[in-house]
Amino acid sequence: MLLIEWLENILAATPRLSVPPKPFGGFHLTALGIILGLFLLMLLLNRRLPRSEKAVMRVLFVFGLGLLLLEIGKQMVCSYDPVGGWAYNWERFPFQFCSVPIYAALLAMCLPSCRLRQALLCFLATYSPVAGASVLFYPARAVFSDIVFLNLHTVIWHGAMLLFGLYLWLSGTVKAEWKSAGYAALVYLPLNFLALALNEASYAWGFAEGYAFNMFYTGRLGKCPIPILSGIQKTCPYPVFFLSYLVALGIGGVLVTALTVGIRRMREKKDTHRKPKPLA
Repeated sequence: MLLIEWLENILAATPRLSVPPKPFGGFHLTALGIILGLFLLMLLLNRRLPRSEKAVMRVLFVFGLGLLLLEIGKQMVCSYDPVGGWAYNWERFPFQFCSVPIYAALLAMCLPSCRLRQALLCFLATYSPVAGASVLFYPARAVFSDIVFLNLHTVIWHGAMLLFGLYLWLSGTVKAEWKSAGYAALVYLPLNFLALALNEASYAWGFAEGYAFNMFYTGRLGKCPIPILSGIQKTCPYPVFFLSYLVALGIGGVLVTALTVGIRRMREKKDTHRKPKPLA
């Protein structure tokens, strides 16, 4: 009981703003600057990045544990109101597309070297940067909140998705080859259908009644805030919208892989030209 009271006091004292930060306002641009600075620093220090199996597992552990702690904090902040008390907000249920890296990372941590772990890492290297960059560089109005912790959570979470994905490519943990896109798709596709099942379950059983339960923003009765896809949702039958979502994000993952493959081939050509020609 004392623990709950202590927790409630902390949550009640969570700093709040009179007005949420605006997209591309001071807070957002500062966060973008820090993340882009770290991104460039990783590129410059590429050769010094830890590449051993143990080092990769340590980075994965920090990434997964960090996301877990951030999400626990988010769930508590969103479930307690100083005036109304405790009430779980199903809208914040941790299974949006940007939430699934936590499960992929934690599962990959527990697995030995195998195809499933490689598929999970390929997913984290392709689709996590797509989702992270999308929110960071094209945030919806509802991304930022009047609660300071949630704003910090947003920029740290999506920045970590982008940077960890870059690390997996630079360290060679995920190979710059087309096969990586195939492995990533083996995780990406089932996750979408799991989100579909959760949405349909909420409609059938009503456990999220009164809340906007809309996992992956693909719910049949929910609204999709993603540009272009929101228009497709309004004008086309649901199966067309769902398929469009699968294809659109799938293309994003393929483009990330294509970029890394292209960079690898350019490096290989440069290395070939630099090799001295054998004497006749």
